[in-house]
Amino acid sequence: MAAFKFPFVGGDPSLDLVNTLVHRGRPDGPDDLLRSGQHAVEWFRLAGLLSPDAAGRLDPDAALYSARRLRAALDALYRPLATGEPHGDDSARGLLTLNAVLDQGRERVQLRHEPPDFHEWHTFETIGPSDPAVGVARTAATLLHTLTPGRLKVCQNPDCDLLFHDTSRNASRRWCDMSTCGNVTKQTRYRARHDRS
Repeated sequence: MAAFKFPFVGGDPSLDLVNTLVHRGRPDGPDDLLRSGQHAVEWFRLAGLLSPDAAGRLDPDAALYSARRLRAALDALYRPLATGEPHGDDSARGLLTLNAVLDQGRERVQLRHEPPDFHEWHTFETIGPSDPAVGVARTAATLLHTLTPGRLKVCQNPDCDLLFHDTSRNASRRWCDMSTCGNVTKQTRYRARHDRS
């Protein structure tokens, strides 16, 4: 299987799933990195949500459907938080979809004793047919529940629309990835300043 390139820059699998639809503002439409069921299966595997064995048993068409469905729901929830726009009907539908996916799973909690302490161990399992989107939905629920206002951002590179969770100490992160968007933006500004002089 050919290697697929996906941007894992969001800081959370749920943001990385949203970031598989890129260039939303282009006149010719966005670019969907989940072009096929195999792309979806590979994304779930690379995101750490599927073992290679489980990936081989997953129905690619079902994986593509569930990934795209959850991606649309999460984008409707996350983008208003990142841009400061009000939540509308799309956000309400997104929340219904997210909760429906969460209903497909269950969390198990066990205690482990590592003297002298006890630690909770959480596992999240799907009920019925295995759907890796349930794991993504769980990370989304945790992120939405714990997110500090102003920490969910859209990359400031004008040619990029990827979302990321800013975990920097002073909430000053501006780009999805410094080595790509950050450097490109800085180089563009540098050239513009020096071309004027």
